[in-house]
Amino acid sequence: MAAVEKTKLTLARRRRETADAISFRFKSEKLKSWRPGQYLVWTLAHPSPDGRGVDREFTISSAPFEGRVQLTTRFSKREGSSFKKALLRMTIGEAIEAAGPSGDFVAANTNRRLVFIAGGIGVTPYRAMLLALDRAGDPLNVDLLYADRGGEFPFLAELRRLADKRPAFRLHLFSGAKRLDAAAIAAAVGTGGRPVFYVSGPEPMVGAFEKTLKRMRVPRSRIKTDYFPGYRWP
Repeated sequence: MAAVEKTKLTLARRRRETADAISFRFKSEKLKSWRPGQYLVWTLAHPSPDGRGVDREFTISSAPFEGRVQLTTRFSKREGSSFKKALLRMTIGEAIEAAGPSGDFVAANTNRRLVFIAGGIGVTPYRAMLLALDRAGDPLNVDLLYADRGGEFPFLAELRRLADKRPAFRLHLFSGAKRLDAAAIAAAVGTGGRPVFYVSGPEPMVGAFEKTLKRMRVPRSRIKTDYFPGYRWP
């Protein structure tokens, strides 16, 4: 079996998105293009890795036109993984390796109405998709249903600016007592069209909403999913 070719990426900047979410911005001489929504398999060698090893899959949260490869993740106050601890210790100019891009969680048909369902850090592929669609001048007939139990929404300012700029893009926020459930989905979707549903977030959340959409008689052909392992969901 041939070895997987990896790309070297150099840390250029950190940006705190919320109290517990940080974006890491990398430069790369080789990786210049990907389909927004795709992910990389990141490799960060570090001492005493835990059982998950030195590799992790993270979505690229930036769009190609931004000229950077961005990884955005959350850091728990509880004991974190050895990989995330090593990521936090990285200094500007230090390198990480990545393989890819991979994945088909992408906005394939932008002429159709799209409903993006995001749980917490699961918003990362949508940021890349939405910014790329806007930049290209493509239709942006999208409802983003964005839930965060703590009420701290990564990229919220950017998303609000986009909603102000493109009225066909509708942003719906859910936190605290305002729950994202079947009734909220039905209210956002209304009676128009046959939208394609995208679901991204912690693995238990994605599984739960996939079942919800099936109970709402949405066919499997109009449901696309992308889950993030290692995160809990109430």
